[in-house]
This record gives sequence, C-alpha cells and structure tokens, in this order.
Amino acid sequence: MYASSSVDRMLEPSVETIAAACDALKDAAEDVGTAGRSILETCRKVSEVMKALGLDGPSQSSSFGAVSIAIKAAATTASKYVDTKTGVSLRQWAEFVSTAQTRFEDYLGQLGKVADIAKRHEASGRALDPDGLRLDKRIIEDAQFQTKLWRPIMNRLPKLSHLVEAILASKKEKTPITELGDEKAGWRSTVKGIVEKVKGRVANEHAELLRAVLGPVSDLRHRITTLHRDVDKMSECMFEFEDLLELQRAQIQMLLGEIDNRQTEILAQRISVAILVPRLKKRVAESRRRVDECQNFLQKLEAVRSNAGLSEKVYSALAAEYRAGLESATASVRCSEEEVEGWRVRGRHLLAANRIWLQEEREAVTAREMVGQIPGEQARELLAGIGRELRRTEAAGWLVAE
Repeated sequence: MYASSSVDRMLEPSVETIAAACDALKDAAEDVGTAGRSILETCRKVSEVMKALGLDGPSQSSSFGAVSIAIKAAATTASKYVDTKTGVSLRQWAEFVSTAQTRFEDYLGQLGKVADIAKRHEASGRALDPDGLRLDKRIIEDAQFQTKLWRPIMNRLPKLSHLVEAILASKKEKTPITELGDEKAGWRSTVKGIVEKVKGRVANEHAELLRAVLGPVSDLRHRITTLHRDVDKMSECMFEFEDLLELQRAQIQMLLGEIDNRQTEILAQRISVAILVPRLKKRVAESRRRVDECQNFLQKLEAVRSNAGLSEKVYSALAAEYRAGLESATASVRCSEEEVEGWRVRGRHLLAANRIWLQEEREAVTAREMVGQIPGEQARELLAGIGRELRRTEAAGWLVAE
C-alpha cells in the first residue's frame, strides 16, 4: 500500500511539489507554443503581403519606374478598401501585424526559459537552492508579465480576417491611372508617345502586381478561417499556463519565507488539484498503455514468428526485450495504482475543502467589487480564475469515484 505519509509529504510545498510543478509548466509552455505557431505563421504571411506593398520594411521591387508606380497604385487601392471595411488604415494594420509577430517571437523565447527551469531541477536532484528558487521566481514573473502583454494583441488577431477580405476585395477594383498634365509646346509632341507607353505599361504592371502581391492573400483564406479556432485554443492553453505560473510562484514564495505559512494548507490543496492529481492520472494511463503495447508486441511476435522466418536468436532477443518492457510497465502500473489508493484516503476531504475555499473566495471577490474595493475588470478576471479552479476540482473527482 502506498504509504499515507508519502502523500502527506506532497501536501505542503517541497522539493517534490516544486519538481512536479516544473514538469507541469514545461508541458503547458509546450502546449502554448504549439497552439501559437500556427498563429505566428499567419502573421508572417500577412506581413509578407504588407512588405510587398511597401508598407512594412523595404519593398523587393525597384523604387523607380513603372513597377514602383504600380506598387503605389496597388497599395492605394488596397488601402482604400481596408480603411472602408475595417475603419483602420492599411499602414496601421501593417504596424499591428509587425508588432504581433515580434511580440510573439519574444514570448516564445520566454516560454523556453520557463521550460528550462524543469531541466535545472532535474540536474540539481533533491536539494532546494534558495538562489535557484529566486532565479526561478524572476523567470516566472517575467513570463507572467509577457503573457499579460501578449494577451490583448492575441485577442485582436481574429480581426485579421476583415483585413484579408478587404485586401481580396481590392483585387476586383480597377485602379485608374492618373492623367499626366499637358506640357508646354515644344516638348509635348516629343514626350506624348512616351507618356502613353508608360501609362499603358503601368496599367499592365498594376494588374500583374496585384496577381503577384495579392495572390498569397488568397492562400491565407484557409488560415484565416481557422484563426478564431487557433486563438481560442491558445487562449485556453495560456489560462492554464498562467494559473500554473501563479501556483509555482506562490509555493516558491512560501519556501523562501515571503508569505505566511498559514496559507500552506490552502496552497497544498490547489497544487494537488491543479498539478499532482492530474499528473498522477496521466502516469496511470501511460503505464497501462505501455502494458497493452508490450503485450501486443509479444502476441504479434509469436504470430509472425514462423512466417517471418525468425531465427531462434532473434526471436529470443525480441521476446526478452518485450517481456522486460512489460515487467517494467506492470511495476509502474502497480506503483501508480498504490499511489492512487494513498491519495484516495485523503482525496475526498481535500476536494471538499478546496470546493469550500473556492466558493468562499468567489463570494469575497463579488463583495469586494460591490463595495468598490476592486474594479469590475479585475473582479471578472479573478472570478474566471476561480471558475477554472472549480472545474479542475470537479475533474479530480475520478480520484474518489472509482
């Protein structure tokens, strides 16, 4: 039986809970990065169109001649449609896309630093280093700050669909070529033919440019249709990431003596529900999957042995490998299930206590808003966080349901 004292050790901030939270943060950072890379690629493709229109950095086309005139004509046409359809100028959109791309690339770099915390704790073993904890805390606080900076930008990203549709609509507009003014006698007759040729060339190159520059926008249509879904997914991952960052920061503060130890029990409940119990469930599922996999390998090996013409040596080596894997996975299942039993003894009380605390916190936040202590926006953020913790508490009910 998994000793209850082992569970008790996990019910207060310790090297074990710090390590578990580091692993959870690493996984959450990877989830945010995965969800966001599709968004980043969309920003890059929109940025490429902006650059081609000469709105975001230097254009790849010449600054002189008919090509330059055609670029300006294409940009003017697109800008008119974008301004009319979105209420925001094309140049402002270009600045927003450029900022979003830069901010998100910086944010991905910050996620990497958070993931590196787990590697550092793996290397340090079971010792807690106060200086290392302070470094972790700074990295976590930087990640919290960067997340808050990125979220308003991310929430505006779905509006890129209006930008893309407006640019696409501009492809249908026939851009007029400005008439050149009459020149004085003496050289009008000389340049008249040249002027007509340039006007014709500009018109032709404008059409070609629209196809070349705005063609990639058509390819963006699929990305734009999935952008709302991508943003929703990333937002969900970011909320999970933010909650874990705050829990890890709180337990580091407690270990460093920066907050009252009387909060230990509540913090332990929250860490158990948000980190320890979900990761235990994941370990049980992974161990059982590995058992099924090794059993399947052994059965298939026996079935194909004669048809594959395996020598006794090769067959024995593979069979030994799969049996060793099965034995290891079975032991892992047994250990995990014993740990589940240990948690089950405390689980019912732990989950009930966490529900009560969260309900009290919800009442307190509502009251603070009503008396004017905190603004409505802050209250909504706090209540949303409490709602997420309540959902995690209900999800952890599997621990006492079996």
